[in-house]
Amino acid sequence: MKQVKNLLSLYKCPIKTLNQKDDRLLIQAVLQRHIIEKIFDYAKQYFQSTGKHYHLEADIIKSESSLSLLLTHASKCRVGNDEVTLTASTKLRQQIYSILNNRGFSDIVGDAIYEHPFIAYYKEQLNDIMNELRIIEDIQKKSASENLAATIIRDVIKIFWFRLKVQEPAVQYLWIQNNTKVDKTFMEGNNLDDNGNLNLFVDLCYFPLIGRNLSSNNRKIYFPAKVYVNPTTN
Repeated sequence: MKQVKNLLSLYKCPIKTLNQKDDRLLIQAVLQRHIIEKIFDYAKQYFQSTGKHYHLEADIIKSESSLSLLLTHASKCRVGNDEVTLTASTKLRQQIYSILNNRGFSDIVGDAIYEHPFIAYYKEQLNDIMNELRIIEDIQKKSASENLAATIIRDVIKIFWFRLKVQEPAVQYLWIQNNTKVDKTFMEGNNLDDNGNLNLFVDLCYFPLIGRNLSSNNRKIYFPAKVYVNPTTN
């Protein structure tokens, strides 16, 4: 449990004596937060790379960004009254990210079909991290859990790198800070529905808020933040 306590400290979640059975929800929450942020780190490293055949997704995004800027520049700096030019950069972004959402990081077709090197490498990294934080004695359950790593990595990247940018305007995500007062209009949690306490505060956000204008009062929520609240400390 020491590693889990270290994670709680990392995310500034109140430290207490942990019990694997009683604190199952908290442990699951902090592990989920850690997994998501690790995958964010993996993706950021990947999308800074270019040039290899397995950097296709990164190359596509770089090209889309450059072409969108040029199209926007053309709409502002060249005389014309057509609607196509005005909407070209938006439609290009939506089409490109829709394609990436469907095919990004899928198995690669060559002389044979093989797993995308990014997925093959980082699923092992992710499993190594998770095996340091948990113990699964049942061999079948451990194997099933490890086999999920590739799917989890793909899903997280597709949500936060691809699907959010298919929307118009592009959608944002935001981690709710610890000690933020709970607001059920854009937060969900382990026991919020059953708790009548109006003075609850976030101990840990384990899935970010997704929407538009998230820092304003005119925010539009697409998916509420998932937060852990310990009522005994509020």
